[in-house]
Amino acid sequence: VAMGTKFGDAKNPLLLSVRSGAAISMPGMMDTVLNLGMNDDVCQGLAAKTGNDRFAWDSYRRFLEMFGNVVLDIPRSAFEDEMDEVKFECGVLEDSELLVEDLKTIVDRFKKVYVSNGLSFPENVLEQLKL
Repeated sequence: VAMGTKFGDAKNPLLLSVRSGAAISMPGMMDTVLNLGMNDDVCQGLAAKTGNDRFAWDSYRRFLEMFGNVVLDIPRSAFEDEMDEVKFECGVLEDSELLVEDLKTIVDRFKKVYVSNGLSFPENVLEQLKL
């Protein structure tokens, strides 16, 4: 595995990009989930390894949205509404203006979106892969 990374390893994480498949190829119709293998511990490890907390937390919030929508069929609007609310509360218009603490708040709220839909976010990376 590249550079000694390991799936689920918080100190040296390997994150996967996964595309849906179909028996018959339909260009433009495949959904992609980026950063499969992300969880609380991996996010902390990624922040430490890269020295970039913002990158790690932004990657985590993006993963939570993609995984919830593509894999668990949670409406994307549920995540977008939370994102818009946090941006409004912070007085910013662009995602890029959010601070690390704001992104942590979004991650927390995105996990609550799972709960409000009768689901829970799988912290176990192998469970993520199975789903």
